[in-house]
Amino acid sequence: MNWTVFGKEDAAHIRLMDSFIQSHQNAHFLQSPLWANVKKAWDWRGILIKHNGAVVGALSLLIRHLPFRLSLLYAPRGPICDRNDRQILQNMLEAVKQIAKELHGILLYLDPDESDNNKAFRENLKKLGFTEKSDDGFGNLQPQYVFRLALSGKSETDLFQAFSPKTRYNIRTAQRKGVTVQAYPGSEPVPDNVLRDFSELMQVTGKRDHFHVRNSAYFSALMTEMQQHARLFIAYSGDIPIAGAIEILYGNKAWYLYGASANHHREKMPNYLLQWEMLRYAISQGCSIYDFRGVPGDLSKENPLYGLYQFIKGFSGTFTKFSGLFTYPIRPVFCAIFQILRHR
Repeated sequence: MNWTVFGKEDAAHIRLMDSFIQSHQNAHFLQSPLWANVKKAWDWRGILIKHNGAVVGALSLLIRHLPFRLSLLYAPRGPICDRNDRQILQNMLEAVKQIAKELHGILLYLDPDESDNNKAFRENLKKLGFTEKSDDGFGNLQPQYVFRLALSGKSETDLFQAFSPKTRYNIRTAQRKGVTVQAYPGSEPVPDNVLRDFSELMQVTGKRDHFHVRNSAYFSALMTEMQQHARLFIAYSGDIPIAGAIEILYGNKAWYLYGASANHHREKMPNYLLQWEMLRYAISQGCSIYDFRGVPGDLSKENPLYGLYQFIKGFSGTFTKFSGLFTYPIRPVFCAIFQILRHR
């Protein structure tokens, strides 16, 4: 096996990487080279692993530059490969070390969307020197618990009938009360007023549910950089925007990335209709999996996020636990200091 390391200026290798990732069963938009253009505050490097001339692995690395010329390396939802092949993982790690030597990297983070039941993968990483951290909420860099809905071989009717009675009722309620949904693809310029409406809905939702919200420029960059893979959905009551969501399609999967709603017109259940329209679009594009993204690992009714769990559960997905956040100390002394300062 051999590896190739490259940057944003290497268009040929970026095309090869993008093609390989999209064709792989472990495809994830966070490993797409396009996502690196969304994360403008980070540097980026790509890694391709080849065997007998064929690509067998890819890793997209976001790089955060730290004080004293040090850096932090993060591969969100990577690696993309046969994750039970220790030789590929070993080669990827050696390629990461090459990048770390150039950029004074001190540690590497991985948080793959790999089932927690895959003990062979976890053992391989631990034998290579990684440590694992689990989390019941949203304390890791990416959520460890998600709902995933299998779409392969299902028609819209099959899907709709599998929803809970309450979910079906709420979708019909939104339709009966005149809620309409408009989709804006990233392959075309999204009107400024639409982006502004969505950003304002996100601000309202963040304030109501107590979480940090990205600004309008970030959502604009996301839609522009992810191109045909991104789609912004807005639910309207008349001409008033009352809810919105961003869906990402990449490879064989679709993801519910961001969602927001106004404080008024909530009785019209626009979020249910938004999900239904996003699912319908994912089916039309041949996606095999729809990922609702993060839900709490603690499913008790006392959890503040229990309402989110109930909402997503109504669409009849499978509650899924991924393996945790893996850390590899490239420069152990600096890594230990960084971890201490990070938690002060």
